[in-house]
Amino acid sequence: MVVLNPNNWHWIDKNTLPWTKDYFNSKFNDWTIENGDSKFRVVSVSSISGDSNVTQRKGKVICYFDLKLEFTVAVSGHVLDNEEEDVCEGTISVPEFVHDECEFGIEYVGFGKQESVIRQQFTPKFVEELLKYQSTLVDAHSKDVQHTL
Repeated sequence: MVVLNPNNWHWIDKNTLPWTKDYFNSKFNDWTIENGDSKFRVVSVSSISGDSNVTQRKGKVICYFDLKLEFTVAVSGHVLDNEEEDVCEGTISVPEFVHDECEFGIEYVGFGKQESVIRQQFTPKFVEELLKYQSTLVDAHSKDVQHTL
C-alpha cells in the first residue's frame, strides 16, 4: 500500500471495511457480560455496512468511518421475571456509528419488556467496547499509509 510519498505530503487512503468486518466478528461473536443473575451474550454480528478508511495527509494519520451495525443478543437469567432461567433474544442496531461522535443512537428490537434491563445493564459496557474501535483501527493501519525512509 505504501507508495513513494516524500514527507507524507500527499493523500493516501486505505479502505479498511474488510478489516472492520473481521474486527467486529472476532471481537463480538459470543461476547458475554454477566451482571448478577443476568447474562447477556452477543450471539452474532448480524450486519456491518458502510464505509471505513484510514487516511494520511500532510504527515497526519486520520480515520473516518460511517457504519451501520446490527447484533443479535441473547439475555438469560432471573432478569426475565421467572423463577427459572429463561432466554430472550433480540437485535441491537447502531444505525450511525461515526468517527467524530462518541454518542450515537441504539435501537432495540425483539426484547419486549426486557428492553429496559438491556439498556441499563448491557448497553453501557457494549458502548464502551464499540468506542475502542477507532483507536484500534488507527493503530492497526497507520503504518500502511505512511512512507518511512
